[in-house]
Formats: sequence, structure tokens, C-alpha cells
Amino acid sequence: MLNTILVHVDQSPHGPARMRYAAALARVHGAYLIGAAVSGVSRTVFTKKDGPGQDLRGGYARLLPDDARRALARFEAIAREHRIRHGARFVYDQAGEGMVRLARFADLVVLSQDDLLEAQPDPALHLPEYVILNCARPVLVVPRTGPDTYHHPKALVAWNGSKEASFALHAAIPLLRHAAGVTIAALAGKAGSDEGLRSQMHELQHFLGRHHVNPQVVVRAPRQDTAHELQALAAELGCGMLVMGCFGHSRFHELCRGGTSRTVLAESPVPFMMAH
Repeated sequence: MLNTILVHVDQSPHGPARMRYAAALARVHGAYLIGAAVSGVSRTVFTKKDGPGQDLRGGYARLLPDDARRALARFEAIAREHRIRHGARFVYDQAGEGMVRLARFADLVVLSQDDLLEAQPDPALHLPEYVILNCARPVLVVPRTGPDTYHHPKALVAWNGSKEASFALHAAIPLLRHAAGVTIAALAGKAGSDEGLRSQMHELQHFLGRHHVNPQVVVRAPRQDTAHELQALAAELGCGMLVMGCFGHSRFHELCRGGTSRTVLAESPVPFMMAH
């Protein structure tokens, strides 16, 4: 079950669509929604002791959080509009670290896709990747194009038999139960992999059936790279959500260079849930 959903709250142009998507998701699942705004400065700048550190925090609190207060006020309005249980938080920390720490107390994290046209406070930090790779919760990423509000979309689940794919599948079960339809896609790229993936589908369907999810299965050789094949298949099937595993730290360099996960993170036109 999704009992607690955490959404990143800020003043970016994509903020309202992200918050509305999270609010609609919380309403469908009867979940409590936490809206979190972060200072953007590491918590290590501040100290718990009296003195200069405490004075710095006090001055910072008077100056910077005006944007955060406005963003949280907008979050409150959206949450009331959707008539959901909710709470607002302001965290003194960098965006990635703050969201990762709060994610420990949530079932799902909702973020926006990176927008290269927006100024990044830290060019080395891409928020979705950082949170996915460093928190122990699934992350749902809302495209920067601003999708329609959440309403029981068809879901496409990418499956390759890996630990990451298994974790993402399991984490997505609450979403799959509410989906208008579910398709499991296994892309067989190497000789013999088609047979291997097909042999897993029987157990996979039975597993999901015990969770009251009855998926269709597609096993086929990709006609292009995996990321674009998944996006094309989602469009072909009319799916409004993609679910997939994300490579962990051992594949971090591939992720940064533009592997399947990174391409989906950067380009997907539909919301997608990742876990690793």
C-alpha cells in the first residue's frame, strides 16, 4: 500500500504539475502527502551550538525561505483542492540529501524530470538520479512537459530478470493494482535471451496474479536501443506510466554517460517509476 507519499516542493515552472500529480495520486490511494521544500544549502553549514553557526541559520531563515514559503503555500492550496491529508516540511539541506533523508519515512517519492533550461544550483547534481541511487524507496518522476493528472493510467513494466527490475516491479504493485491495464515488456537483445525471458513469464504472471494484477506480456527483440524501444512501446500501447529498474552504483558511470536509465530519465514523455 501507499500510505505516505513525499513530493518535492519548489518554485520551478514544473512545480505545480508535479504537486498536482502527487496530490491526485495520494487521493486515489488514500495516502498522506508530505510536501517538502529544501534550503539548497548543506545542513553541515549550520551547527546545533549557540554562536556563529546558529546566527547564520537565523539570518538564512529570514532571507532565503521566502521562496520556500510561497512554494509550500501553493502546495497547501493544491492539497486542499484535492481534499487529501497532508503536511508541509521545510528542510535545511541540499535538495538531494534532504529528499533522501525524508524518503526514509515515505513509501514513494515524487520528483520532476530535470530541465536543462533551468539553472541548476549544483551542475553536478541531477536530483532524480541522486535520489533514486541513494534512497531506499521507489521514485516517480513527472515529465517536465507537464502530464495530465494521475488517473489510473495504463502501465508498462520493463523486465529483464535483474534485481533492479524485480525491486521496481514489487514497489510498483500498489500502482499496478489501480492501473487501467498492465503490460510486462521483456526485450530480448542477445541470442538465447528470448527463451530465457519467456521462461520467467509464467512465474511472473502468477506472482502478480496473487497481488490481483493481471498483466499482458510482450517479449520481442528491440528494433532500437532499449530506452527508445520502451518509449515507443509505451506510446504504441497507450501507456501513461513506465516502471523500470535503475542500475545501482556499480553502473553509475554508465548511467552518467547515457545508458538506458539515463536516457529514460532525460527523455521520457510519460511519468515513470524507478527503483534500484
